[in-house]
Amino acid sequence: MTEAAKTILVVDDEADLAESYALRLEDHYETKIATSGGEALTKLGPDIDLVLLDRRMPGMAGDDVIKRIDDWELEFQVLLVSAIDPDTDLVDLPFDGYLTKSVSKDELLDAVERVFLKQRYEELIAEYNAAAETYDVLREAYSRSELADNEAFAELENHMATLEAEFDETVEKLDDSSVTTLLE
Repeated sequence: MTEAAKTILVVDDEADLAESYALRLEDHYETKIATSGGEALTKLGPDIDLVLLDRRMPGMAGDDVIKRIDDWELEFQVLLVSAIDPDTDLVDLPFDGYLTKSVSKDELLDAVERVFLKQRYEELIAEYNAAAETYDVLREAYSRSELADNEAFAELENHMATLEAEFDETVEKLDDSSVTTLLE
């Protein structure tokens, strides 16, 4: 994963805190800042990979922002940050990680990396399944000898092996509870 290519939108009504989070992340990621829910909505787009979102803000709260994000069906991750301990009100919120303030630099970086690893894990499964389907169709349509000298088939097998290796590497980086949650 090339972290430098990832962009994070930091959303917190406390401008100093938003700036602090951005500074903690800027060595690893591109960052943008929004200090309200409304401003966050104006900055969301295909260039954003993750939204670091405060749950409690005046005006449009983070919970409202996340519901609007879900309605838009854009492809980015959401990491909630809140001074409020998690409660059952989270059940209906689509998010990819949760941090309780105050958050250290290491906690923040670890949480962001974990969110991106989970995303990559899911992408690898989808990509591998698509390649495996193609593999199965070709294996049913052609004999081994017909496929043995086929360059495209050999490339497909190599691609699947590469995906398997990256999958194994990604699983090793995730802790057991993350993998268990993804498989349930």
